[in-house]
Amino acid sequence: MSLEIAHEDLKNNEESYEIIKNKVEGGLLALEELYQAEVNLATSYSGVFNAELNLANSLDQFKVLIGLPLDTTLMIAAEIVADTIPVNQELAISHALENRMELREREIDLENANFDLIVAKSTNEFAGSVTASFGVQGNDEQFSKLFETPTNTPAIGLTLNIPLFDWGERKSEIKAAEASLQSTRISYEVERTDIVMNIRLVVRSMKNLENQIEIQRKTVKNAELAYDINLERYRNGDLTSLDLGIYQNQLSESKMALTNAIINYKIELLNLKIQTLYDFEKQVPIIPEELKTYEDENK
Repeated sequence: MSLEIAHEDLKNNEESYEIIKNKVEGGLLALEELYQAEVNLATSYSGVFNAELNLANSLDQFKVLIGLPLDTTLMIAAEIVADTIPVNQELAISHALENRMELREREIDLENANFDLIVAKSTNEFAGSVTASFGVQGNDEQFSKLFETPTNTPAIGLTLNIPLFDWGERKSEIKAAEASLQSTRISYEVERTDIVMNIRLVVRSMKNLENQIEIQRKTVKNAELAYDINLERYRNGDLTSLDLGIYQNQLSESKMALTNAIINYKIELLNLKIQTLYDFEKQVPIIPEELKTYEDENK
């Protein structure tokens, strides 16, 4: 888009240069006006060259990023359309809280911390166990008659574990497990709050960018009208080339500001998709249904 704007700027300067050149040759303008027009034209050519250079460098970086050979030819569409997307903030937050892996990891940490607390409470506690067994034994000189008159050997046992003094081991382990559990709960709440806060921030930013896009569209329209009016004044000799260049720069800057606003909106829309795992353009979740079904079955 920068290259397209640079080409438009060059086209306008070429038109201005031809007008000035004809007026200077006809003796209607001083020669310094032509010199200024030549400077403006050279600056526009330089702007086009710089835009082409930046585009070529960006293409190479993009090819490396997606794993394409550097000699691959890519077609670039310069048209950037800002189709604003309605975003339901409550849906965005609820879907993120249900599917973000960070929260799932924190929940697993909570379960592990609870289990550690249970283990700590069972350390050196009063415990008992009962064992029972039943068997037979025989005694005879002939092996074949060994169990003709067997002797029953039933047995039962009772084991008690009565801690007398553990030097505060159990109490210390319980306190450590409780502190770990509390820390894990805080981490979970912090993670949850951060997710909600970031989504709210992105939604606000998108609304602000929607307003900026509308403002920049009006600014571009006004700049185009101002340039056309002053170009006509310039043709009639009521405006200098330097003054016309100011209006031309305003038009180029307003178009670039509109382009940047649209790009920033698209970036925030992508950011929202990453934050919520939901595609608001297509109104569908990003997580495949097969994966969600597998997760539900393994809960």
